[in-house]
Amino acid sequence: MRNRAARGTVRPNPGRRGMTLIEILIALIVMVLGVLGIMALFPPSLQMASESMEETNAAMLAESVAHSLAEAFSAAEEDKQSPKLQLRCTMSHDMKAGDKTRGRYSFILPPLPTNPLTNPEWVHYPGSATPGGQAGVGGGDPGSKMVNMSWDPEADDRHFQLGGDQWTVDAVQSVHEVNDPTDPLTQFAFSFDIRKVDDMWYQRRNSGAIDPYRGTVLKPDDYEAMMKLYEVRIHILRIAHQGGANGAEGAVARRYITTVTKRISVR
Repeated sequence: MRNRAARGTVRPNPGRRGMTLIEILIALIVMVLGVLGIMALFPPSLQMASESMEETNAAMLAESVAHSLAEAFSAAEEDKQSPKLQLRCTMSHDMKAGDKTRGRYSFILPPLPTNPLTNPEWVHYPGSATPGGQAGVGGGDPGSKMVNMSWDPEADDRHFQLGGDQWTVDAVQSVHEVNDPTDPLTQFAFSFDIRKVDDMWYQRRNSGAIDPYRGTVLKPDDYEAMMKLYEVRIHILRIAHQGGANGAEGAVARRYITTVTKRISVR
């Protein structure tokens, strides 16, 4: 009888009670904070992805320009019209400087520096915003000798911008007309500096040095012919244009990304 009475008595189970209002509010707050935390990761992730894309494209462009320069150096020609030894190179690359139709660029390699210990005498290419030597015609662009090292790439309009292939430009002309900032053809640009590496300065600084093979005094042109190594600095920039009336390009903004240094020799 006692067992039946005991089984008939049902006690409430405190472990099965429902959630109180404060517990529901706490759960909602935790859930909202979690969602906000996840959403907060998106802007940095997008920024990192954008920077990664930019750096990847910049590296690819730098290597492409370096390869084009190496090919140009290997086929360097002596300028027969010059009274002293002078080498002219012609590079082929997607480039434009004041004209969309250009894809070839001839330039003159710099000579040995007067004193490499005090001034390596870097020369900047292109020498102007609309340089000579485009399309591989003419005597070639001599570049512009850098007076000091306080050069500001973001304020310098002497560069080559991508998008020189006229067929490609025509294919995306509608994109250019609305100034789409994601357009990959015009958002990257490059320029480069060249100096001739003087690895015989220890001998060249003595004006009376004798050629051990010919027994004659070495002349400046002899050193120019013997030394064939050049150092190249390739600068990569990103270009943006403000939108103008009727699809015209407005003010330009340049942002420096990186510089890649290579050493290339002529044959």
